[in-house]
Amino acid sequence: MTWIKTIPEAEATGELADAYARIQQQNRSISNITRAASINPPVMQALASLLHALRGPHCALGKRRQEMIAVLTSALHRCAY
Repeated sequence: MTWIKTIPEAEATGELADAYARIQQQNRSISNITRAASINPPVMQALASLLHALRGPHCALGKRRQEMIAVLTSALHRCAY
């Protein structure tokens, strides 16, 4: 759960509901970091597109290396996320 005010998918309407639908279709899920931008749908969509470009299926690192980097980064920062 974030400390930042977010708007859950179930409560989203209009532009935000559309953004949630596009992100869900593009990424198959909505990350918490993307949800943190839910009070500003254009920023949320841009963030989701950036994350997809960095971590999407076309990434040269591959899913396994991406996960290893994420785990190491979290451990170094003492972050349970």
